[in-house]
Amino acid sequence: ACRSLGLNPTTIKLSAFGFGASTAGFAGAFFAARQGFINPESFTFIESAIVLAIVVLGGMGSQIGVILAAIALTALPEIARQFAEYRMLIFGLVLVLMMIWRPQGLLPATRPRLELPAPAETL
Repeated sequence: ACRSLGLNPTTIKLSAFGFGASTAGFAGAFFAARQGFINPESFTFIESAIVLAIVVLGGMGSQIGVILAAIALTALPEIARQFAEYRMLIFGLVLVLMMIWRPQGLLPATRPRLELPAPAETL
């Protein structure tokens, strides 16, 4: 898509990487300021699994879906606090059901609905 617009794909990819890395750096700085102390035990497997689940539930290429999945996966543990011992079991079950029921995510990226017809063959 970049080439068809006359843009250099390498420059666009590096810009996207730089923007994502700087956003993550700012978030890390705010996290460190809030915590006061950072060590490797601050981040467990659960945090990594939740980030992966947010992306899977949101759908590839869908920013709105990822935002909705992030809201849902951060609010649901607070809502279902009385089921704390079953939280990971329910979490895994929901992920498996989502991969079976909707592998493209909650809100998959939409494709254009109008396709141009192929040009007619000339003799």
